[in-house]
Amino acid sequence: MDEIERLELRIDELREAIERSRRWRFAGRASAVLGPALLAGLMLGIVDYTPERVIAALALAIGGMVLMGSSRSSTEELERALKQAEAERMAAIDALDLVQVGERS
Repeated sequence: MDEIERLELRIDELREAIERSRRWRFAGRASAVLGPALLAGLMLGIVDYTPERVIAALALAIGGMVLMGSSRSSTEELERALKQAEAERMAAIDALDLVQVGERS
């Protein structure tokens, strides 16, 4: 496998990883919203109070914030790696010194 093919595979893997990271970030946002909403529902009496629900609401809120922040930094790191891999691919293609069809040397 030559350099360009290896870089193409790496770029595809990075794009898939970025998409997964974005899905986790969305899940973190959802949890960060659902936790406080459940707490508000408990305080307003909309949801029946149980200690388990309070613990679940706090876990959702805290876990959502952690997941959201972690996924954000992972996504940024993956995007930097993607840009670098794309730049390396372009450099490898430029190094081939290709001739356009119809061009005479």
